[in-house]
Amino acid sequence: MTRSSEERPPEQRTPTPDESQHSANQHEAASASMLKPWSASQNREINLAQTRNLQRQLVLLREENKRLRSELAEQRAELERLVAAYNAQQTSFDEELAALKEGHQQQIEQYQAHLRDMLAENRQLQAEKQRLQDQYKDLQRNFQQAVEEEAHKMIAEAANTIIMRPEHVPSLFQDVKKTIELKVRQEEDEQAAAALYLIRDAQRRARQLEEELAHERQQIASERQQLLQMQQSIREQAELRYKTLVSHLGGRWSLAVTLSVLLLIVPLPVLQSLFYFVLHFPMAVSLYVPILICLVLITIFSRLRVAMATYYSSTPRKSSATKT
Repeated sequence: MTRSSEERPPEQRTPTPDESQHSANQHEAASASMLKPWSASQNREINLAQTRNLQRQLVLLREENKRLRSELAEQRAELERLVAAYNAQQTSFDEELAALKEGHQQQIEQYQAHLRDMLAENRQLQAEKQRLQDQYKDLQRNFQQAVEEEAHKMIAEAANTIIMRPEHVPSLFQDVKKTIELKVRQEEDEQAAAALYLIRDAQRRARQLEEELAHERQQIASERQQLLQMQQSIREQAELRYKTLVSHLGGRWSLAVTLSVLLLIVPLPVLQSLFYFVLHFPMAVSLYVPILICLVLITIFSRLRVAMATYYSSTPRKSSATKT
């Protein structure tokens, strides 16, 4: 019994949450204590590597800086050389330009002097030419006068010869005679043709004038007929208007006479009765004074009627087309 109990393995107990948490913390602390020296050594190696890299880059940068400084010095020297060459070329160019300007100015002065000489020579040549032309005109005029005098002498001698002996024509004037005869015939033919043309033109114009005259006569006859018709219509309109005016004036006159008589007859008894019975005037005054008053009223009425008629006649009236 005891042997079996000794050989039996011990029973495993289930840990609690606190125990499990404590064991985890212990495990982490052990692992952290083991990782600390390892991470420190690794950081030291990394720092060493970075330092080496920085030193290497610094060396490279120094070498690159030295190389760039040497190149900059070379470029500066090249630039100074180019600037010196440019200044030298600019100086030579300015000197050449000044020399060209001076030479050009000298050429211009030479050309101007040559031009002045040529202008003076041209003026002399023009004067000489004018003198030669005048001399040529004088010689030509003298030559023509001499030729004309000689021709007049020859013509006079030939004319005297023809007059003295008409049957004998000098051989010098045979061609002249034929030419003159031909010229005379040509002139006669031209004059006959011109006369014939003028006769035909005159006939044609006479026919045109006759046609125009007949047409104008027709127009005058038609216009005269229209004028007669217009005069007849105007006469009829005037007669009609005269009759209308006569009838109108007769009516107005009868109306005026009627109104005058009414103005004389109607108020007269009233005024006479008023003067005699109311105002107790004498009989003569009561009879004649109202008559004078009625005459004055008739005169005023006629003047007013004439003034109104004149005003209405002078007032412009609208036409029927405007009214419509």
